[in-house]
Amino acid sequence: MRRATCTPAVPSQGAGTTSGHPARANGASDRAVRIQSTHAMSVRLTRRSIKVASTEAPPSRRNILPTAHQPQYSPSYWLSSLGAGGLSISFFMYLMWLLPHPGSPMPTWGHLQAAWSGQAQLPTGVQAIVMAATLAIILLALLHFVLLVWNLRLYKAPASQKVVAALRDSLGAVQLMVIPLTLAMTVNVCFVLGALFLPDLWTVVEYLFPFALIAFAAIGVQALRTYGTYFSRFLVAGGYKDSEHNHLSALLAAFTFAMLSVGFAAPAAMSHVKLVSALAATLSILFLVISLVVVLIVLVASVTAMMTHGLQQRATPSIWMLVPILTLLGIEWVRLQHGLSHHFSAHPDGGHMFYWLTVIFTLQIGVMLMGYRVMQVNGYLRQHVSGQERDPVSFGLICPGVALFVMGMFWWHLAWVQTGLVTHFSITYWVVLALLAVIQFVTLGVLLKLSGKLLWAR
Repeated sequence: MRRATCTPAVPSQGAGTTSGHPARANGASDRAVRIQSTHAMSVRLTRRSIKVASTEAPPSRRNILPTAHQPQYSPSYWLSSLGAGGLSISFFMYLMWLLPHPGSPMPTWGHLQAAWSGQAQLPTGVQAIVMAATLAIILLALLHFVLLVWNLRLYKAPASQKVVAALRDSLGAVQLMVIPLTLAMTVNVCFVLGALFLPDLWTVVEYLFPFALIAFAAIGVQALRTYGTYFSRFLVAGGYKDSEHNHLSALLAAFTFAMLSVGFAAPAAMSHVKLVSALAATLSILFLVISLVVVLIVLVASVTAMMTHGLQQRATPSIWMLVPILTLLGIEWVRLQHGLSHHFSAHPDGGHMFYWLTVIFTLQIGVMLMGYRVMQVNGYLRQHVSGQERDPVSFGLICPGVALFVMGMFWWHLAWVQTGLVTHFSITYWVVLALLAVIQFVTLGVLLKLSGKLLWAR
């Protein structure tokens, strides 16, 4: 609102200035009254403009948080932050497998600095890939935290709390498992950022592992309480209906427990303190077992329901949810193998690594192909990605793509490159890496497209 201003009239040339004449005196008095009236109106308008301005953010300080109007709160919006965090870690895979990191199980600030300065002996083009991947890690981590803050604020809003309370008292409470899932992803993102961008952090990492265990344990308690409430309601009150569970959305709980399992497996693999490693491995195996049990229960019940009633169209992305679960459990198994080799002299067998990772990766490809065919038949991708349908459940498409790429990187490097079947940085190596990168960049494009349509569209 423009501020009103008062400018007194300037007498024109030739006008009399003698105040002795009555007519001139009355004219001056009238002008004074008009000036005072205009000034009072200006003050009122100015106060009103200040009041309005105080309730509107200045154009130069617009909020970077999502601005799209959300007709009703849905926990599925957390999947946007989860997907961004997963993509950030997926770009870390280039540093993990292309950047030499002697003396450390993962790249750290020292290795990254050596690559930037040219001190590290890298093949042609690898330095550019490392720099581009580092930039992507930073940008996607920033997007993850922006969406995390937005989801926390949205979750705490009074209107959202009414929806959450209704969910907790219903059979849809399993949707709330996405919250501890996203928080566990945040811990992993912070771990990667700290290792890469905090100099000398790795020298004190042993002191940080207990805090990581505490963080994952706190999230694990929240996850167990949420799922315990959901599952016990079925066991006590019943009410399970095949027609309402003709999808795999309940695998969200297994996804959460698998994320916690792989989080605990990191200290189990990297800690040099045997007690810390053993404790972390125990908790990792605990959540591994819980995740597998949930997967078994959901698959037995939901596949039968889908075969009877057909897949629920809105929950179509859930058909891919088994893919990230397999990736997390596969990485957890690899990490535990490394932990055993450090502390119990049980060196991992290259043949077992090849067979198990190949089984997991090929199973994931089969699930992705089957799910893609289903989405072609029911038109989900055409309506929700290319079309105008707006549903936060669509963010469930991101993590499967991320997971397939990440497991592909583990499978390619551990089962083929490190076993000597393929030479590092050979033509064959780059061809397969390019194919995996296609999966990653398609997934990134889908995340950006959905975010623009569902979060920042006006």
